[in-house]
Amino acid sequence: MVKINSNLIEQAVYNLCVSANTKYRAQLYGLILQKYNNAATSELRLKYARILENIKLAADSNRPLCQDTGQVIVFVKAGREVFIEGQIISLAINNAVEKAYKENFYRKSVVKNALFNRNNTQTNTPAIVYTEIVEGNEITLDLMVKGAGSENYSAVKMFKPSASKEDIFEFVKDCVTVAGEKSCPPLVLGIGIGGTMDYAAMLSKKAFFHTHSPEEAAFASDLMEFLSAQIADVLDVSILSASTHIACLPVAVTINCHSCRHSSCVIKDNGIMYTDCTCDYREINPDTDNCVEVNVSDVSAVRSLSAGRNVLLTGEIFTARDAAHKRIKEYYEANHALPFDLKDKIIFYAGPCPAAAGEVIGPVGPTTSARMDDFCEFMHSNGLLASIGKGERSIKARNAIKKYNAKYFIAQGGVACLLSKCVKKSEVVAFEELGTEAVRKFYVEKLPVNVVY
Repeated sequence: MVKINSNLIEQAVYNLCVSANTKYRAQLYGLILQKYNNAATSELRLKYARILENIKLAADSNRPLCQDTGQVIVFVKAGREVFIEGQIISLAINNAVEKAYKENFYRKSVVKNALFNRNNTQTNTPAIVYTEIVEGNEITLDLMVKGAGSENYSAVKMFKPSASKEDIFEFVKDCVTVAGEKSCPPLVLGIGIGGTMDYAAMLSKKAFFHTHSPEEAAFASDLMEFLSAQIADVLDVSILSASTHIACLPVAVTINCHSCRHSSCVIKDNGIMYTDCTCDYREINPDTDNCVEVNVSDVSAVRSLSAGRNVLLTGEIFTARDAAHKRIKEYYEANHALPFDLKDKIIFYAGPCPAAAGEVIGPVGPTTSARMDDFCEFMHSNGLLASIGKGERSIKARNAIKKYNAKYFIAQGGVACLLSKCVKKSEVVAFEELGTEAVRKFYVEKLPVNVVY
């Protein structure tokens, strides 16, 4: 019997949270560099340059790669010869997550109950913990940080056992297509095959830490070739397969943004061995020569921008996400007035990380615009000039934008450190109790966006 104190587990999970949020994996970095070097257009080269710059900024500043510092998922493999002293392992993990997210000014995004109480726990806990008892005298911890912009487009399908490899490939392609820009491509995919519906979903996340069997490696290679031929923006694929019922063939797809934030360690002999492989990050400066600079106070200039134009915005803009939009509408219905003036204003669909010492605001980037589509008519009818987010809009939203001669911009997702450098002033102007979802007024300089319509 080997004794391991829960304090060691807590220390390990704390460090894994920091590493996963701030350090980019070496293998994926090499793939991003390839994308950058082989970019067929200046637009793609600019996209990958911004990703690479964001990676270096995050590593150098030890700040999160993305403002959505996600929900923490931990896979625990505990050797059966290990006796854990102190707290139970789930409590040690949650203590570490809470401490890491508080002390490092990460965004806390977990609500108490998915349906009945959507108040933020303010701790980013509870974490999701999967525990497995294995042979041995050590503990392996695999931790991932899962953001919602990609998780919302993950999926499970129950195939017939007679389904072909091509059938599965088509399902994966459909998932990637639906995710689109909303999930911050190039995407990193986890594929779980086998078990039951719920087990396949778990396998699809565990796949990111798995070493492929020869069959899985061949399947993943064929799938990447298929997706590449379909012009899908996919960076990497990991697969984990398992046994299942004779009448079942469950397949789950976990969609990850290009950051794919994971970290691992082994606890043995009262020591922690971190097993991540990072690298030196290159200095990449995005070329902004083809961008037009626009001050947001010049309403006619904003309205005249044509689709496809790369723009650097300067001036006052506001942040608001789902909860804030709901509260703005409720306030208007109760008071026949708005909590702040929307006339000729721009709203950035964003919920930043808290500011650390010396920061105006923490890492900040766009959230999925489609979640605000139901409010689009209301906001623009009250004078909203434009919105900034990521991903496609519904027909209803597009019609409202066109009706009011407004604009929709996209900001590149997954480059939150880079975008935060554009924010020179920040103050909360409404609904402070919503935390990251409060309405803030930013003063930005040269915020990079692209005109959609």
